[in-house]
Amino acid sequence: MVAMPLSTIQRAGLGIRLFMLGALAALLVSTLGGWALRQSVQTTLWNSFEQRLTEKAERLVGGLNVMPGETEVRWHGRNNDEFARIFSGWYWQLESSGEIQASRSLWDSRLETSRAQAVDDEATLNRLIGPQNLQLMGIVRQVEIDGYPAKLHIYGPAAETEVELARLDRILLFTQLGLVIALLLSSLLQVRLGLIPLRRLRAKLSEVRAGTAECVGSHFSPDLDPLAEELDLVLARNAKIVTRARGHAADLSHALKKPLSILGADSALRENTLLHQQITSMSRLIDRHLTRAGSGAGSFSQIAVAERIAGLIALMQRLHSERAINWESRIDGGLFWRGEPTDFEEMLGNLLDNAAKWADSRIVIEAFVQQHELFIHIDDDGPGLSEAQIKESGIRGRRFDENVEGSGLGLVIAADIADTYGGDIVLSRSPLGGLRVALNLPA
Repeated sequence: MVAMPLSTIQRAGLGIRLFMLGALAALLVSTLGGWALRQSVQTTLWNSFEQRLTEKAERLVGGLNVMPGETEVRWHGRNNDEFARIFSGWYWQLESSGEIQASRSLWDSRLETSRAQAVDDEATLNRLIGPQNLQLMGIVRQVEIDGYPAKLHIYGPAAETEVELARLDRILLFTQLGLVIALLLSSLLQVRLGLIPLRRLRAKLSEVRAGTAECVGSHFSPDLDPLAEELDLVLARNAKIVTRARGHAADLSHALKKPLSILGADSALRENTLLHQQITSMSRLIDRHLTRAGSGAGSFSQIAVAERIAGLIALMQRLHSERAINWESRIDGGLFWRGEPTDFEEMLGNLLDNAAKWADSRIVIEAFVQQHELFIHIDDDGPGLSEAQIKESGIRGRRFDENVEGSGLGLVIAADIADTYGGDIVLSRSPLGGLRVALNLPA
């Protein structure tokens, strides 16, 4: 049995790991059990055969004697049994001080008893090749008749025992296969039934992530209910933190709104164009975050990607109406993404706004799903960024042209939001000659 690497089991899912461990246990138990059973039956067969040989040896010993005036032990019994039939497979051989005596069944051959080998370390049976290359098993008895020692060898055919062992091996093989199959099926059933509560918990978490449920709940199993309760506590705590943070953002935005309005009016009276532009930009940012704070953010929904991006493009065309930019959208109308609408608009709004600031005359937006991941590519024909600038692009507030209006935070904000969904943003050279911004999000 080949041992499965531990790393392979660790990388597998919980259900597969439980099934593989159950399968390994089934194979181990069936193999060890089958081996132990075979050894036990084999010992029983050997003991039975040895008992038969012992009985025959006792009968033969009864026919041994020493004639008066001689020192050689001889056999004087009758030859009317299996030892009398030539090459019957049952043989005896007597070794005394004189010539070796043998049963009639050996005819004119003799057993090479010096080549006999024990069938097992614990058994008293010996094995050797007899006449006609027949496998024999036998015993040796040290006897003493009238004070004269002799050695009696009694052998019988091993085929009978070998046939029984072969039959046993076939029975054990089929029994083990049936046992292993039954254990594997029971392990599979156990895994399928045992993991139902986990699958229900996963489905409930998916509903929470999709926004169709607010909490995980309970009634999964006594073991999983405490975990579900902890998850609900974490979700509730995170919701409070998000609500508090949004409240702070709304309060701060409202607090800044009035001073900025006063500064804007003052800059207009003084005809300070630069100051008025900056105040207008700040007001726009505050309006955006006010909208975000009061939008009920945190509720996930299915977002029609093409429709939402079309609305953002229309907004960008108004914001950058002074620039003659050709906007191209290559997005399938049936493409959807599940998430928070304001997060999606925040990410795409920043990225599209950034592209509009740097493009010369053309921006192309593509979106597609591949391997359960949504890819949105925004290409422009502007100056682009060098490799060194791309590496620095994630530095918060880093700007590469102070003449272009902005805070330098758009790309970083979009990347931060994408990271909360397990996505990322990748910058590279665009086929249009400018910059390609690739937003990758789990679909």
